[in-house]
Amino acid sequence: MLIFSSCSLASIGVVVMIKQQYFSDTEWATLLQTPKQAILMIILADKTDAVSLLKEMQAAVQIMATELQRVDISSDLVKSVIASLKEIAAQETLQGEQLLLKQQFELLGMVQTFNTAADAEKQAIAHFNQVSSILMSKVPVVQAEEFKQWLLAIAGQVAKAVKEEGRFGIGGERVSRQESGALSSIDKALHFKP
Repeated sequence: MLIFSSCSLASIGVVVMIKQQYFSDTEWATLLQTPKQAILMIILADKTDAVSLLKEMQAAVQIMATELQRVDISSDLVKSVIASLKEIAAQETLQGEQLLLKQQFELLGMVQTFNTAADAEKQAIAHFNQVSSILMSKVPVVQAEEFKQWLLAIAGQVAKAVKEEGRFGIGGERVSRQESGALSSIDKALHFKP
């Protein structure tokens, strides 16, 4: 039996209901990959040095770990996604800092699969378009918009995590033009208007 530290049995029931009522296993797996796609798009938006890239990856993994502990989410869809991601994390043999380190290496491995940042962006945009189609056909627009806002909030936190384009830690901007453009692209790709 899996234990959710901050989920009640009622919340777990909502997860099962939403997943079973609305989504196929493939569709649900696609939704669960969406936060990682948003994170990758932000991380790869800038052509940064290796140290900045690793810092941003570390921050992204920590941001997601924090998101999975949130109890103030009102959207049933987002709660369900968080609960499923927590369930997956609970199945890991590693926990705590070791799990976070493993997730950083997994993210780095995903980054290395792309020849260029543009390839990663194309894949992410295609993923977001697929998510839009799934959500438009399965849930009310309000729930789809709540999911989108949650993703944009995560991506925005990642974008702000490391100053960009500074020299020796001096200057730079909290969110670079490229990251701002990536956030805008995510926003446009996740469209829920008929």
